[in-house]
Amino acid sequence: MKRRMFLQQGAALTSLSFAGFAPAWGQGQAGKPHLLVVLLRGGMDGLTAVPPVGDSQYTTIRPQIAIQKSLRLNADFGLHPQLEGMHNMWQAGQLAVVHSTGFHYRGRSHFEGQDIMQTGVMKPYTSTSGWIGRAMEQAKVDSGVAISIPMPLILRGHDRATTQFPNWMPALRDQDLAAVANMWANDPMLNPYSEVIREANLGKSLNNMNRVSFQNARSMQGLARTAAASMRLESGPQVGLIDMTHGFDTHASQGAEQGSHADRLRELDQLMATFRDEMGAQWANSLVLTITEFGRTAAENGTNGTDHGVGSCCFLAGGLVTQAKVYADWRGLQKSALFEERDLPATIDVTAVYAKVLERVFALSPKTLAKEGVLEHKTSPLLNGLLGV
Repeated sequence: MKRRMFLQQGAALTSLSFAGFAPAWGQGQAGKPHLLVVLLRGGMDGLTAVPPVGDSQYTTIRPQIAIQKSLRLNADFGLHPQLEGMHNMWQAGQLAVVHSTGFHYRGRSHFEGQDIMQTGVMKPYTSTSGWIGRAMEQAKVDSGVAISIPMPLILRGHDRATTQFPNWMPALRDQDLAAVANMWANDPMLNPYSEVIREANLGKSLNNMNRVSFQNARSMQGLARTAAASMRLESGPQVGLIDMTHGFDTHASQGAEQGSHADRLRELDQLMATFRDEMGAQWANSLVLTITEFGRTAAENGTNGTDHGVGSCCFLAGGLVTQAKVYADWRGLQKSALFEERDLPATIDVTAVYAKVLERVFALSPKTLAKEGVLEHKTSPLLNGLLGV
């Protein structure tokens, strides 16, 4: 039996999932690239995360929330000051940005957008599997998958899974484990899982997690540390997923250098920097990808916030990044250049970025992705050379 281990940290704000476990778990994944996906739910504001400092309209349409003191990327774009760790990655040639990007979806619904960003299918609610899960199945990642409760849609499609949920409650007693094993002894479907539960319980006993350590573990830094501790092992997972839920939906009092959106960006930066540090030498063979369902309106609203939009930006970080570069087909922020005169347009289809990621991490060609139904994707010549593929 091929077994997969689940690990989720988090409650209302975050969860952590792993995919591609080698047994232990089984055959190792030495030499294979590592992929950490970070879901930025709520709609990250690309104009705050990566302000277009070279566009004169930027401060005009955002008099209260424009970023005035950004970290320089180039003459046209800066980085939010809360992303200092990621700026260090840029200076090391390990951060790339795709700007004015998004899906070919214009409904501006969180529910539909989050379904699309996970399934990779542009018609919402028409697929029960995720584009990363399908890619893993197509690439025959023969090890295991870690999932969250419920299983995140983006990982579905790679179906053999077991779960372990860390918490501060005591480990199971020996008699409890024996009772479960006895109850499932004659059930061919359930019997193998009694051993999985026993091994998971052993890990819980060794970790000795209490209320305080659980609170620390579910922070962005804690999740990144946990992910790296497993992913850097030869027998560890090839893919991990951290889910930041609804933190970027800032309709009011969004802030600029400080504020609610800045707080979420700081957490993202801490996640990135911690994962880099904890991966050690394996960072050179790693990639972190951010995903959000849509961007936000180009102009601020009457409550110093932004509403649901279309285009945003996408971050790629790690040793697999071949060049510190902002990839963009920038049309400007004049009303005539905006989608429906309100939103940053998605001038680069983000599925073209995902196709590059799948080609680099799983060696799946664009032709295979399309032919096998892994990912509905576009192509963009502006992305030539991204990740060296």
